[in-house]
Amino acid sequence: MEFAHKLLLNLFPSRCVFCQQTVKARIIDDPTVNKNIEICADCYKSLPHNDHCCIRCALPLAEEINDRVLCGRCIKKLPVFDYSYSLFRYQDDIVRLVHQLKFSEKISYARSIGEMLLTKFELDLLPEQGRPDCLLPVALHESRLRQRGFNQSVEIARVIAKKLSMPIDYDTVIRQRSTVSQTGLNAQQRRKNIKGAFSLAKDIKYRHVLIIDDVVTTGSTVNELARVLKKNNVKRVGVLSIARAPVKG
Repeated sequence: MEFAHKLLLNLFPSRCVFCQQTVKARIIDDPTVNKNIEICADCYKSLPHNDHCCIRCALPLAEEINDRVLCGRCIKKLPVFDYSYSLFRYQDDIVRLVHQLKFSEKISYARSIGEMLLTKFELDLLPEQGRPDCLLPVALHESRLRQRGFNQSVEIARVIAKKLSMPIDYDTVIRQRSTVSQTGLNAQQRRKNIKGAFSLAKDIKYRHVLIIDDVVTTGSTVNELARVLKKNNVKRVGVLSIARAPVKG
């Protein structure tokens, strides 16, 4: 299988989704990871990595803040979820990458995103937080799922779950009502819009759940989901996303 994979890569080399050049180097110099990331090393380095962020909610912070600190929002009121990791800041090429996945049906991009998150999972999340019992992609309402044809969070979670032999919980949490798009809403409006949107279709058997999302903007959606999980005896809830939006203004 490994030989066949290498042969296919030699015959049909991947091209970077950003610069369209042949992907020749791994984003991290480790032969065991990043085999399916269609982003070249140069473009990966230039992406807006979320290296300086809140240790609880992953909100991007000013680069001169080097210590591991809480953001002002978390100092005022901690989120319901226990930890959060976001690989990038939601800006520039990352916005275009996510939009291509969600709205232009570039489902293959989910593989590259999943592989990048897998690296974040193995290097940071797993040593610091321990191994979750399952992955839980943020659910879409059935009307939105029919319209889009797929759930991008599910596609991303599948990559991670396959590599780590972890279960994905697809059907315990349902989106019981259709909400208007969160795009364009402020933080207060987002919280009101998403409140009561999730419910459990059956008892959840896991105690440490990792929510998988594509983009965390204000955190309202994952916070509401975490609230439902903890109300139903989940002890620990984390969030892993490809990007976290900076505070506007």
